[in-house]
Amino acid sequence: MPSVENHPPDSISLAKQHLLRAIIQSKTKPYLPVWGELFTALRDIAKTGRQRRENIRLYLLQPTGSLWYLHKEDCFHADLPDPGISISLSQEQLIDALLKGSFSPKTPAS
Repeated sequence: MPSVENHPPDSISLAKQHLLRAIIQSKTKPYLPVWGELFTALRDIAKTGRQRRENIRLYLLQPTGSLWYLHKEDCFHADLPDPGISISLSQEQLIDALLKGSFSPKTPAS
């Protein structure tokens, strides 16, 4: 999945960090509501991708693959090369999947 994201601007980096924090928080403290935080982070990433007309990799997936925002399709895309599966999701579908534990980010220790 090619991307023109060589040096991500601060706004994208901040949105990605916000997204990862919300995902981690949903796993470590499931009693706290994080739907709004996930929505805001994903909305900011999608908005930036549309404005810049570029695909944005959100993060690497556990155990293998990547999660992307594809600007031409205006959707999020999970690329899982190990089983050879690609999944396109709307913003709301991705949020629901993240809250159910799907598409976990790869941790630095993994």
